[in-house]
Amino acid sequence: MKEPLRAFLRGHFGAVNEHAPYADELLREFLGLGPLHAFIPTALGGQYQGAASCLEVVEETSYWSVPLGLTLGIAGSLFLRPLVRFAAPAVRDAVVGDFLSGPALGGIMVTEPTGGTDIFSLHTAYTDDGARLRLRGTKCWAGLTGRAEHWLVAARLARGDQLTKRLNLVYVPLAAPGVRVETVFDALGLRPIPYGQTRYEDVEVPRSHLVAVPGQTGLRVIYETLFRTRLGMPAIAAGLCRRLVDEATQRVGNRSSFGTLLADYDQVRCRLEELRAKAEINRRLWRFACLWMDRHEDVATDYALVNAAKVVSSETMQTAADAALQLFASAGYRASHLVGRAYVDARPFLIFEGSNDVLDENTFQAVLGGQGRFDRAAVTAQLARYGLAFPDQVPAVAMAALDGPEAGRQRQQVQLGRLVSWLLVLALLQHDEVADPDPADPSATDLGVRLACRRLAELAAALPYLS
Repeated sequence: MKEPLRAFLRGHFGAVNEHAPYADELLREFLGLGPLHAFIPTALGGQYQGAASCLEVVEETSYWSVPLGLTLGIAGSLFLRPLVRFAAPAVRDAVVGDFLSGPALGGIMVTEPTGGTDIFSLHTAYTDDGARLRLRGTKCWAGLTGRAEHWLVAARLARGDQLTKRLNLVYVPLAAPGVRVETVFDALGLRPIPYGQTRYEDVEVPRSHLVAVPGQTGLRVIYETLFRTRLGMPAIAAGLCRRLVDEATQRVGNRSSFGTLLADYDQVRCRLEELRAKAEINRRLWRFACLWMDRHEDVATDYALVNAAKVVSSETMQTAADAALQLFASAGYRASHLVGRAYVDARPFLIFEGSNDVLDENTFQAVLGGQGRFDRAAVTAQLARYGLAFPDQVPAVAMAALDGPEAGRQRQQVQLGRLVSWLLVLALLQHDEVADPDPADPSATDLGVRLACRRLAELAAALPYLS
């Protein structure tokens, strides 16, 4: 990351007890430093040279501010990257030029008042007369509602009064006639990022605004977009967890209770070790995700890897914030405190970009569908798809769960799907290509292995009680 950007973040978010929602002026100043240029290829005037070039910026930004890190994820991964890859050159170049010349923002609209994860239940529709598209429908809970100038809108092709199953992304500027932001929600967390409801009433755009690949279904483009974004979520989690490690370590090293320094209590040391383990797990996840994305043009069928990245990163974010709040106690239970904000801001990551419960079941089905069965051999084959070996040190109770009775109930499938995600994490911690220890914390790898093993044991031990 460029030093001016790091200096800006340190200057505005360095104080642990001054994390009130920032104003639009701060956001514009931040964007003016060009962090989103990391998502634009060098051939188009940007600085993108591979997935790591943008996720490094996301991680460092998230260390200082999770809402700002997520803003980069929304505008960069959910908007710019698919626009650059799939939009018509004339549309792409005009929009990219706006991002290069000023503090522009973009986003994606998928969720509707009737639901979001069930993508075939969407009712927003467009008609296509060969020259222009006409769009109508209502979208909600899109990050940067009313603030971003550029949008990709998921909609179904309508023929007469019938909605087809053909889904596509349509580029729609916020300023287009017929676009109306109806309300901005009083969201519980991530307060600087507006979420709301937007209505599209007979919005007309040129047919060139269809963001699609000839010969491919639009659903494939949507999955490719969402899957790459999920693969980048560990960068946000790694940034937050690193910050929580640093702040919590300083806190317990300077405060005493019952005549003993907090850092000298075994339970406190245990919490710090878990924070370090979660930071390392997410660091490994996003680094491996970068290698995978750079080597594969299409990740739209990489369910187990993508789901693991999203599920584990969001889970560790939430539990890390909870542990840090326990260490800070009442000092951190404030809306303007870094830890208090993290506690609230981390929670929605388990919901958006695909609910974790849905993704866990999806992982189970991916293993089952790939091999026709769910057992150790099937999981081994799934890991091999990503160049990973079945890990050592798997707890006996988890091994027994893999070869146990067939999971007949959804709750068991969800649990086993999450177990597969943590098996992937354990395999990744032992994977040579990303096995180099963090120079700032060389023992974190062992802590990560221990945490992954404990999580596997917890998940497996609960299975009999879910029947």
